Amino acid sequence: MTHIQDSKKSVANARALYYDFFAGFFLYELLSERTDVILEQIKILKSNPLDEKDLIYFENLEKEISNFGVENIMQEYTRTFLLPFAIPNEHSPMPARSKGQVRENPQIMLYLSHYIEGCLNGSGLLKARTLIKQTNFRLNAETFKESEEHFGFLLLLMRYLLLSNDKEDNDALNEVLKELVLPLGEYVATALLQKEDLHYYSSVGNLLRSFLIVEQSL
Repeated sequence: MTHIQDSKKSVANARALYYDFFAGFFLYELLSERTDVILEQIKILKSNPLDEKDLIYFENLEKEISNFGVENIMQEYTRTFLLPFAIPNEHSPMPARSKGQVRENPQIMLYLSHYIEGCLNGSGLLKARTLIKQTNFRLNAETFKESEEHFGFLLLLMRYLLLSNDKEDNDALNEVLKELVLPLGEYVATALLQKEDLHYYSSVGNLLRSFLIVEQSL
């Protein structure tokens, strides 16, 4: 392996670690079982933060999880992303809104179709499924409750693509990033930073914003 190849692999591994870290905060099922994993990831990531201000956000999360586990964070997840809505079924209607608008409703929807057209299971899901078919990554419907347009799923998809050696996955990486992850991620980060009642996801939102700035430059 050449020096350039080794450098590219190191960057890909670092990006994959960030994507996996965020997936743990945006997928309820992962969050519930990832206490030790998240603490280890924070230890690694805070040693070389993308922005100096990120250190305090990592330490806020680390202190909470070290002292109390993820229970309080899971409760904030439910208040922020789920209630008063249940996990949506296909064709569930949502109040219409314009693209990119951050609603005053305290719930933040983590679905690409909601960002694009204010609904669920719409064009965003179709776009996600079309791009995913170009990769070797597949959704395990038996163990994964969310659809392919869910932000947490897209984060895991990016992790997989970054670590994959398959040409199909490498070819799809940038399109998945620019067409799916960046638009939805920027909406989610902005919505989190605009909410005033968050204790933990404010830190997550700030870390996500720093990471997306780097991803946009690639």
